[in-house]
This record gives sequence, C-alpha cells and structure tokens, in this order.
Amino acid sequence: VYPGVKCIRSSDLEFENGSTRPFDAIIFATGYKSTVKAWLKDDDGFFDESGFPAADWPSEWKGNNGLYCVGFSRKGFYGIVADAKNVAQDISVVLSSQK
Repeated sequence: VYPGVKCIRSSDLEFENGSTRPFDAIIFATGYKSTVKAWLKDDDGFFDESGFPAADWPSEWKGNNGLYCVGFSRKGFYGIVADAKNVAQDISVVLSSQK
C-alpha cells in the first residue's frame, strides 16, 4: 500500500509524500461511486460526465495509452470478472511485446 497519488508522469507515479516509483501497470480501485472525474485530469474522452466509461459493454474496460477500468459495466460480478480477465490479458500481451 502506497500513499495517495499526487500525479502520474508516463510510467512514474509521484506520491503525496514526494516519493516516486515506476510501475508497469496501474489499477485504480475507486469504490462504488465513481470519483474519477475529480482526480483524473486527462482521460482522453474515456469517461463520460458521470465518471463512467463512455464506451458500452463489452469494450468499456480499455482506454487509450494503457488506461483500463474494471467494474464499470454494471453487470455485477460477471462484468467485474470479464473486465478483470480482459485487462489482465491485454497487459500480458503489452508486456510480452516489450521483451
């Protein structure tokens, strides 16, 4: 567990305590009510005004530039599981292609 995120620069996260750390993947778990529009400043149109993905299911889980989300499909646990599998598979493909 890390302190709150202050900002994201490419693959580096800067935390509220001033420390930075590189990450291959970042998974945001924002809870039941979407607050994504309050802290994600440039989502490239991925989220609508209510903080939910603009794309419809089943493609709502993947944005541009490595931005993913899980659990926004409003399909219960089935949707969460499907999103998580899609995200994990996509990250695996991306990381494998970088080797």
